[in-house]
Amino acid sequence: MKLTCLGSGSAGNCYLLHNETECLVIEAGIPFKEVKKALDFNISKITGVVVSHEHGDHAKYLHEYIKGGIPIMAPSMERVTGALSAVSKPFSVRTFPLVHDVPCTGFLIEHSEIGRLLFATDTEYVRYRFKNLNHILIECNYSQDLLSKSYHDGLQERIKLTHMEFGTCKDFIQANKSQELKSVCLLHLSDRTSDEKIFQEEIQDLIECPVYVANRGLEYEL
Repeated sequence: MKLTCLGSGSAGNCYLLHNETECLVIEAGIPFKEVKKALDFNISKITGVVVSHEHGDHAKYLHEYIKGGIPIMAPSMERVTGALSAVSKPFSVRTFPLVHDVPCTGFLIEHSEIGRLLFATDTEYVRYRFKNLNHILIECNYSQDLLSKSYHDGLQERIKLTHMEFGTCKDFIQANKSQELKSVCLLHLSDRTSDEKIFQEEIQDLIECPVYVANRGLEYEL
């Protein structure tokens, strides 16, 4: 099974977990037509879509999936979508709350081909620890040093309360790493307040498995 990144950041977020016959779409912040292209227009293999929260860069195109009759799991948006349902097997999806300025949800996704995959973005921190994770997709939005140089105090405080800082991301990975961990992917890096090279190198020093940065077009085997 592969992970494909179609977007990660304020311009739009969308990730695909897919093999030849199955696909789970994570986030609906990219036009559905882009997902169709990435799947060679074989949309029948989409088993469902999971969406973390209502902000447009994560949920703008959710209505296109609803219109297409694709199962939706967006627990933080029940009043908005009105069309929630559990995502069908072979993917098992469990949720946990995150810390953002609107209700926001993380996902623990299991599949026989990949084991246990954690997805968490747009959150100040994750308050839980998880055992035996095989893959981690985690926000690494900004560094405190770059943030203080880039924005006024009011915006700095909002970002601190709604997105994950580099050091917090490192702490989370350190607390949840295990011998079973096979990959880490850093999500939602800010254009102005992150340093991709430093983030990737320093987190790679913490773990033995590959560390990826979720730039548009990234694809790797899980």
